[in-house]
Amino acid sequence: MKVMMCDPPLGWKYGFPKPIPDEVQGQKAIEEWLVSEGYPQWEINSFGMNGFYCRYWVKDDGSA
Repeated sequence: MKVMMCDPPLGWKYGFPKPIPDEVQGQKAIEEWLVSEGYPQWEINSFGMNGFYCRYWVKDDGSA
């Protein structure tokens, strides 16, 4: 099965990259999910309006 991975800036400090749950879609929902997973809101805010970004890629999770 394939999963979408998300890696925000300096994500390694907060346990990222992590797979994004299927129900999380859209920039606002992703930012809310990041914060719920331990990524600080101040890191997101530090990029200013429309400046925050994440790296994304698809990974095989190893399940059939």
